[in-house]
Amino acid sequence: LQSYNLYLESFSRRLSHELKTPVAVVRSSLENLAHSQPETERREYLERASAATERLRRILTSMSEAARLEQSFDQADKEPFDLAEVASQACAAYQQLDDRHRIHYQGPPNGCPLLGNPEMLVQMLDKLVDNARDFTPEQGNIEVRLQHRTDKAEGHLGQGLLIVRLIADYHGGKVEAFNQHHNGIDGVCFRVIIPVQPA
Repeated sequence: LQSYNLYLESFSRRLSHELKTPVAVVRSSLENLAHSQPETERREYLERASAATERLRRILTSMSEAARLEQSFDQADKEPFDLAEVASQACAAYQQLDDRHRIHYQGPPNGCPLLGNPEMLVQMLDKLVDNARDFTPEQGNIEVRLQHRTDKAEGHLGQGLLIVRLIADYHGGKVEAFNQHHNGIDGVCFRVIIPVQPA
């Protein structure tokens, strides 16, 4: 019960934090719209309000999806599977479906045993790769790398990646995010750390 109460408190804080900015944008845009005269100025405020409303819709959809996922954890069965095989197959499928980016898997072909739910981990990879597509220019690289290591670097995961964190938690893992500079290009790295199971 204590754990559930802490979850509810955390949930309301996260929701309040995520909704604050788009609500403020909608409010200020509508206030400015009432006092603006030129049509171009009015259109600009309407576009800002519309974009903020879409962001609110995405946040609420994400929260709803996260709540459904958390409920499904109780019914989900854990099974042994090889994370390397799941990740490499998922990446091959992503590349087949996306000719605007270079999506590739880097890691062992097998030998990473886990006890968990492979469908959930594919869902987690879906979210990470979708997020990468949104912020990667055309023909840019999206790399999914699997390796045995642990780092201390940590960053902030926004509401959009809540599903990723929930699935990592379910498998006894954690998610880290940090900026990186590689070959003269600034980017971001999301790292999911999940403990392997003995074979």
